[in-house]
Amino acid sequence: MKDNKIKEGWKKIITDSSLYSKLVWIYFLLIILPLGFFSFYAIRQLNDLTREQTLSSVQKAFNNTAASVEDELNRLGGVLDILTMDSIIYRVASYDNNDYTYMQRLQDSNQLATTFDHLKTLSGVGGIRLYVKNDYLYSRQQRDIIPDSEVKDSRWYRQLDGTLSSSWFYPGDFSDQPENERDCFSAMRVIYNPSDIRQPLAVLRADMDVQRLQKLISQPESTENGTFLLLRDGEVLLSSSETIEPGSRPLEIAATAYGQEALTKPNNWVSLSLNKENSYLLYRSLPMEGWRMAVLLPYEDVYRLSRTLRGEMLLVVCIVGLLSYGIALAISRTTLSRLSQLAQTMHAVEQGDVTARITPVGKDEIGQLMGSFSRMMERIDGLLEEKVAYGREIKNLELKALQAQINPHFLYNSLDLISCTAIVHNVPEITRMVNALARFYKLSLSKGKEVISLKDELLHARLYIQIQNMRFEDRIHVHWDIEESLLDCQIIKIVLQPIIENAIIHGIFEKKEKTGTLSVCAHSCGTDIRIVIQDDGVGMSPSTVHENFDPTVPGRISQTAGGYGIRNINDRLRLAYGTTYGLSCESTPGSGTTVTLLIPVVRPAGENSGAAGSRD
Repeated sequence: MKDNKIKEGWKKIITDSSLYSKLVWIYFLLIILPLGFFSFYAIRQLNDLTREQTLSSVQKAFNNTAASVEDELNRLGGVLDILTMDSIIYRVASYDNNDYTYMQRLQDSNQLATTFDHLKTLSGVGGIRLYVKNDYLYSRQQRDIIPDSEVKDSRWYRQLDGTLSSSWFYPGDFSDQPENERDCFSAMRVIYNPSDIRQPLAVLRADMDVQRLQKLISQPESTENGTFLLLRDGEVLLSSSETIEPGSRPLEIAATAYGQEALTKPNNWVSLSLNKENSYLLYRSLPMEGWRMAVLLPYEDVYRLSRTLRGEMLLVVCIVGLLSYGIALAISRTTLSRLSQLAQTMHAVEQGDVTARITPVGKDEIGQLMGSFSRMMERIDGLLEEKVAYGREIKNLELKALQAQINPHFLYNSLDLISCTAIVHNVPEITRMVNALARFYKLSLSKGKEVISLKDELLHARLYIQIQNMRFEDRIHVHWDIEESLLDCQIIKIVLQPIIENAIIHGIFEKKEKTGTLSVCAHSCGTDIRIVIQDDGVGMSPSTVHENFDPTVPGRISQTAGGYGIRNINDRLRLAYGTTYGLSCESTPGSGTTVTLLIPVVRPAGENSGAAGSRD
């Protein structure tokens, strides 16, 4: 029930809403929504593409930076590898002083200093030192060879105890050293006695200035706010950003919210929040144990370009959408204004103002509809005028018929008086003549009825011919051929008599001999009755036939010499039975005339004759 009410409500909204409202929603659905979905899809794709391109670009820069840092640190290890192969190192660091004369020591130290200088030039390292356990006199003056007694209490030195491989240190490990010896990254290796690897002889140290590595990890051209980090076991050694200080452990703190796996996925971007700012993290392990290179890239940097492009795209989409929507609404208003004019004009016509008109605008379907409505109203005007003309014609014909009834009524009463006088004076010819004439006019009156039987109509015509033969000594010979089944059919009165009168007066009596033959035939023709009146009179010319038998133009009344002529009969028949019925004429001058009268079969009301095409 609830679903039906909802459906009915939507149906009512759709059907009862104005056309303008529907068009507004249609344009919204077809313009704004598709543009919105397109913008949403395009922005998502743009975000993904921008993120991938930005991360790919930063990753490439990061890999180059990490490789450069790794290469610089490997220089320190390479220097140590070279020096550990030098025999002079072992002689200088040896504990045995018996066979090692002063001159040899001086010579070896100078040679070692030359080697150190040469390696520093080739490798780019900042300094090379050898910490020995013996205490030669020259060692205090030569700062490349230093007794370990000077550093044996240092924290970094203690960390070397028992190590067999290289150890790596950053400036924070030298906090207990003089300031001029702190700002360096160092690689150190313990030199053991070849005869007893458990006996350490010296410590080789290669230093690199911290500014050299700091310059490598500062990459302002890669990303505006991205941060490159050099890490050791989560501790920041170097940072390209001033907000992250060396010695801090920001990534370990950030990883607690995302799980330690964020720090165990090298070469893969992971997301984390650092200082309440969402960032992407990428790190790469270095050959030094526990050392890593990392880059932090804020979301702000990743999506800055996409936000700019997104804003521009949304602006363009909004402008295009609003322009398209505005143009669509403007076109709709123009179109609907014409429909509104048409609807108002139709409403005015519906209220009875048949003079309301509309001027067609445009050649589209609406313009064609407006033109069709205008032409329809013009046609209706014509039909109304024609109807008014026909009404006037019918009234005139009824007036003519009334006049024809009034005159016979007066004559009928007068003839009754003449017949009585003839009987009193014993003049039978006058009585017979008057009786025939009286019957003739009595049938003309027919008690005021407009429709009589075909039998009475034929009797009316017979009486007329009888009267004419009394007047003109039986000069008219008549042949009657009437189908008996048609005698009760209905026909409007005074139709045959004027035709016969025309045939006698203007046909037969126009001949020299003033005599002739008249034929009257009535037969059924399907659902119609065909009555043919033929004479052998003088005939008529085509112009005369046209003048008397063509239908009258609507609004005009036929005017003939008798006032109630052939054209009047034809008009009455067409008005009574339709335009397919009426009179037709064929005439040949000098040979005679044939007039055909076609009417439908109309049986008396209430008679169940079963005749096809019968009328009530």
